[in-house]
Amino acid sequence: MVLSALLLGITGATAGSWLGDSNPSPLPANAEALRLAQEILPGVSPTGGIDRRDYIYGSPLGDEESGPGFVAIAYEADEGHAGPSLDECRLDEQARIGAATAGWEGFHEISGYPSCSNWRAERGKVVLAYTHDTIGSVITFYRPTTGASVGMLVGLTIGLLAGVAGYTLVGRRRPTLTLVLLAIPNLALVPVAALFVAGLIVGLHDGPTPAFWTLWVSLARLFLLPTDY
Repeated sequence: MVLSALLLGITGATAGSWLGDSNPSPLPANAEALRLAQEILPGVSPTGGIDRRDYIYGSPLGDEESGPGFVAIAYEADEGHAGPSLDECRLDEQARIGAATAGWEGFHEISGYPSCSNWRAERGKVVLAYTHDTIGSVITFYRPTTGASVGMLVGLTIGLLAGVAGYTLVGRRRPTLTLVLLAIPNLALVPVAALFVAGLIVGLHDGPTPAFWTLWVSLARLFLLPTDY
């Protein structure tokens, strides 16, 4: 019964995540992203330009990148300086105050960075991440994946219940065969799903919570598609 619930639960979570992620909101245009960044750091000019990725899953060029897309705006801390320092962190307090004043909410600290203040917040249908690279601060705007997360939880619940009901109605008639048929896919699916959940708990990602369904596409590309080096 446990194996049946796990298998259909993961299947339901994948389907729910995909359905919840099927109509993503647009990313801010470059001009709009610069305007939003000026609200967060008024009077500070970006020095690193704009790095934009419009993909939802896989870019239009067909590369291996995945995720909700992003618009990143970089700020150098001190010309010619690299590495964590007080100079690199000098914009942190101003950025936090500016974001709160501009109406960004739900601030969450981002782990996995060696220094300075790193956090994530939301406003409307945009996720903001304030992080650091090797030379300074970076403001990044993402599409939210709340719909995918809610869909994953709903699908997981329905799948778990369906798994228990399915085993009760069918699996008990041939328990040995049912055990074998359920154990084989669970050996592959459960460890990967567990690692995904562990990554969410640790919170190492700087963007919104990744859509669960994209995990299986990444694995399929990794193991089934040829890679040129």
